[in-house]
Amino acid sequence: MMPAVTSETEETRYGTFLDAKLMVRFLGYTRPHRKWLAAALLLPPLGALTQFAQPFVIQLAVDRHLVTGDMAGFPLLLAALAGLNIFQLVVGYLQFAVNSLLGQRVVRDLRQDLFAHLMTLDANFFARNPSGTLTNRVANDTEAVSQMVSAGVVNLAGDILLLVAMGCGMVLLSPQLSLLVLALMPLVIWVAFRVTRRMRLIQRQSILLQARMTARITEETEGRDVIRLFHRGRAAMEQFDQLNRPHRENADKSNFLEAFQFSFVESSSTIIVALLFWYGGSLMSQEQLTIGVLAAFIDSVRRLFFPIRDLAGKFTTMQSAMSALERIFHLMDTPSAIVDPVSNLATVKKSLGEIRFCGVEFGYDAQRVITGIDLHIRSGERIAVVGPTGAGKSTLIKLLNRTCDPDKGHVEIDGIPVNRIPLPQLRRMAGVVQQETFLFSGTIAENIGLFDPSISRERIRRAAEETGAMSFIQTLPNGLDSILAERGNNLSVGQRQLLGMTRIFAFDPPILVLDEATSSVDAASERLIQAALERLMADRTSLVIAHRLSTIRHADRIIVMAKGSIVEQGTHQALMEQNGLFATLYALQFQASN
Repeated sequence: MMPAVTSETEETRYGTFLDAKLMVRFLGYTRPHRKWLAAALLLPPLGALTQFAQPFVIQLAVDRHLVTGDMAGFPLLLAALAGLNIFQLVVGYLQFAVNSLLGQRVVRDLRQDLFAHLMTLDANFFARNPSGTLTNRVANDTEAVSQMVSAGVVNLAGDILLLVAMGCGMVLLSPQLSLLVLALMPLVIWVAFRVTRRMRLIQRQSILLQARMTARITEETEGRDVIRLFHRGRAAMEQFDQLNRPHRENADKSNFLEAFQFSFVESSSTIIVALLFWYGGSLMSQEQLTIGVLAAFIDSVRRLFFPIRDLAGKFTTMQSAMSALERIFHLMDTPSAIVDPVSNLATVKKSLGEIRFCGVEFGYDAQRVITGIDLHIRSGERIAVVGPTGAGKSTLIKLLNRTCDPDKGHVEIDGIPVNRIPLPQLRRMAGVVQQETFLFSGTIAENIGLFDPSISRERIRRAAEETGAMSFIQTLPNGLDSILAERGNNLSVGQRQLLGMTRIFAFDPPILVLDEATSSVDAASERLIQAALERLMADRTSLVIAHRLSTIRHADRIIVMAKGSIVEQGTHQALMEQNGLFATLYALQFQASN
């Protein structure tokens, strides 16, 4: 079985040796935005050149004018210094703006690819991975990557260039003072990056905990009615606290390390400047150094610490983003178990709706769910499938529309194996009405047509009239344009089921699958839905998974399943006369209803 995307083992493995590959893969997303990337790479050298020049202007101003008292040309140097600062300000603004715009565009593409990949994954993947965790990947992890780009990760080379430029400038100003700085800087850099490495481990754990909290919040929100009914509020709070507390503790550790890193770099710069004053004063007393050179050198050291501090901050942001990229690319590399074959695809021009299950076997791991199913459903035939819980009834539907693939045997539609039919076409050939229709936030019309451009407004209206859903839609303030709450919670169960059937009418598939479609509605709604079902099943191949056996008397054939196999089949009357499993189930339901 494929591991869940939250696997700590997988993420630790990624973080150990794939950083460079992750960055190369991520930077591939900048290719469509070459112009913005070019601007982001061009601006840092301009900024470095501007900062490189300023200490030399200061040195000239002090030695030639302030020390000698000769003010001729001094205003020109001040104007040059002011011009360089203004230019530096403009370049800095443009860097921030370009990085932010580039970051949003790159992460938009990354988020789009991630969401598109999620839509291709099979049902088993979603059964193994909590929806809250996947939401965290698409929303929070991509936002962490966006912050990395906005912080100027593409300008890391620019920061390094600035370090080199300022270092060369310092050597040109005073080789003696440069040796002092060179002796102390490795310690500062080593401590700063050791702290950064430790922060990455903590932030990786924090993101794992955040994903689990998101999953827990989603689960508890969806189960809020059960929590209230069984007074589980306090227990839910305690369970959430078990995730929230270590997340807070990790955040405290990360904040402490970040504060230590910032304070250490600041303190180190102050100590180095103090040592430069002491050593520079000694050199000045020996006339080996001028006061202008000392002032320019100290200004260079101040500027040198800007990229060091900036690099430390960027690496802190990168730690969170790299951990997020590990998770994002791990998810994007998760293959779907259900894919179209590379070759040998068969396009069905107009399906007749004939279905065959040929020696089909299927199971989850070692548990067999379907064993040796052979079944032929003729075009236009109404088939009901019944049996005890766990008999494998719903699995037949999953095998038909390729939510799962059989371990042995194959399923055919119109004589073509379903694994040769392109998935988009296959899924449109079999319309499924589930026990509870899922509705999205949006208008009623959008929920019926599902944003398919081939489904016109008039077609949606006709479908609603066919099912009788128009009777309640017309009572709503905006009719088909009425906004539905999350999952259609402002409608009754019966109204939601009618919309689900209306959706099938609008798409007009040749095969209709009903999976316990009336088991959760009241008697009054069921009569309305049954009338809609009669119109819906006309001239279609129908496969009905039934719980209420009294509702399938008029099926052309009833398939009785037990332990993954077909044990009986025939008409309602014939099965009752056999006095087998179907007759027993029917008698038990009849007794229970009385």
